[in-house]
Amino acid sequence: MPLKVYIVGAVTGLDPEEVRAKFMSAEERLKRMGFVPVNPVNHVEEGTGWVEAMKICIPLLVSCDAVFKLPDYEYSKGSLLELTIARNLEMNEFIDSHIKQR
Repeated sequence: MPLKVYIVGAVTGLDPEEVRAKFMSAEERLKRMGFVPVNPVNHVEEGTGWVEAMKICIPLLVSCDAVFKLPDYEYSKGSLLELTIARNLEMNEFIDSHIKQR
């Protein structure tokens, strides 16, 4: 069974179109590699407050086997929270260099 991989990256305060583009690009690349991506941008409506977004995202995260960290993850409070949870659950972590461009 393919791994479910949650995409982690900065969202808050960024241009919504750029956020969607980077998350969708990661989703497509993960699919091509045979993973089942879980893209939080597909589950949280634009304009949702941070706390409400985390209440949606955290259950999605814990349903996954691994996380894929976008290059800007370290600048995001939400991403750092998600990674803290993932690490405590001993989930695998992938970064951009682990997923070949295709």
